[in-house]
Amino acid sequence: MDLTQLEMFNAVALTGSITQAAAKVHRVPSNLTTRIRQLEADLGVSLFIRENQRLRLSPAGHNFLRYSQQILALVDEARMVVAGEEPQGLFSLGALESTAAVRIPRCWRVITSVTLKFSSR
Repeated sequence: MDLTQLEMFNAVALTGSITQAAAKVHRVPSNLTTRIRQLEADLGVSLFIRENQRLRLSPAGHNFLRYSQQILALVDEARMVVAGEEPQGLFSLGALESTAAVRIPRCWRVITSVTLKFSSR
């Protein structure tokens, strides 16, 4: 099981169509079909109920969808943290008490991954 398979699985689960999912993940439909079948073989369950040209999630597919979405969300979060898209760490600032009281709470609500340390001298 790999992240690409999870992304493909999610796309098929959301669209109900191999063709639409393939367009969404920029792959050819035959590649999606193969990767979904490999994922099902790896898990030992059918994730979809195949009906004519549509796919519906099986009960196991519904359960797996929740986990795959959580895994992909965690991967996105980890990439964001590692890439440093959001400020993080320790921030020291010198300011008048009156200015700090007004401006810092507003900034802190937006940038939650920064640790604020207050001290007076």
